[in-house]
Amino acid sequence: MSVQVSYKKQITIFLFLFVILLFTIETGARIYEYFENNECEFIGNDALKNLDISKQNQICKDNTSITYEVNGVLRFVPNQDMETIKINSHGFRGVDFSEKKDSDVYRIFVVGGSTVFGSGSTSDDTTIPAFLQKISRVSNTDKKIEIINAGIGSAYSFSEKYLIENNLIKFQPDLIIVYSGGNDAHNRYGEEYTIPGISPNNISSSDQTDFLNIVKKSIKETNYRTPFVLTKIISQFNEDIQINNNSKKQVQELWTSRMGEICEENKKNDIKTIILVQPMLNSGNKHLSNSEETLLEKYGVYMTDTLNILDKMSNSLIKLEKMCDGTYDLRTSFEDTTESLFFDHIHVNDLGNKIIAEKIHEILRNHM
Repeated sequence: MSVQVSYKKQITIFLFLFVILLFTIETGARIYEYFENNECEFIGNDALKNLDISKQNQICKDNTSITYEVNGVLRFVPNQDMETIKINSHGFRGVDFSEKKDSDVYRIFVVGGSTVFGSGSTSDDTTIPAFLQKISRVSNTDKKIEIINAGIGSAYSFSEKYLIENNLIKFQPDLIIVYSGGNDAHNRYGEEYTIPGISPNNISSSDQTDFLNIVKKSIKETNYRTPFVLTKIISQFNEDIQINNNSKKQVQELWTSRMGEICEENKKNDIKTIILVQPMLNSGNKHLSNSEETLLEKYGVYMTDTLNILDKMSNSLIKLEKMCDGTYDLRTSFEDTTESLFFDHIHVNDLGNKIIAEKIHEILRNHM
């Protein structure tokens, strides 16, 4: 009996110390971000040169103030209202919508990471899904098209698949567009979904459920910044680190496998799926602005490897054609544009979002 009590006490102490550790890391992350925000990537970049500095600061503030929760995967806490960003009652960016779809509505979800969400967008109306909604309203008179922004910051192939299968299905989508590849390629995600900085592997299987609940509770309804700060720091340290071809192939194969599973599962539910490989800085032959050239030099060989993985993903679209309703390579979408679009390795300004929306609209002509 005393051994059992001692064991439980040890577990309790361990969990307490672990929570303290998480709190300390989170505090450090917030301090880091506080000082980093003075040099926010949004501020002063050529891609946002047409915006006054107060607007740039507001965009930066809103994007770093979003509250997250763990709900299977990382999600936005519903009902958030900021000056440039609104999160609706379902935890998605933009206006609210009913769970039950009207009979005359053709419902489309655009799934992806922060590029779909619109990090750096001036408002909810200038994201890729929002621009696509505007274009569709003008050009389609026979269908009532509803396009919903299901972009979640840091989402990649695992969380995209999870979100579709465990959440989006209940909203009766007719078509799901997955705009993906960048986060997998750049962050080199592995086989299992983990939140950076949190690993329950050292906890015995009998205690993992309680442990995860404690972690989820500590994150839920808080502006938990540690995963994003750690990802940023790791990326900075990894700029000059090359990975071997086998590792690149593994990232591509995981992405391809998950995209195929999304398509096959959606078909069972009579949902169409379009898979898009997204553009990144220097993924095409766009004439880079001075600031974009500077960014490319900053990321160095790490960006070269990232683009190599993205290229492998594009090559795998041939395989996915057999499973999906449509597969398209958008890596060269910005080649006709000389203006500065990128303010980091993957995010673009409002004009970039509009260009992508126009490309997607042309694609939709073949599928609706």
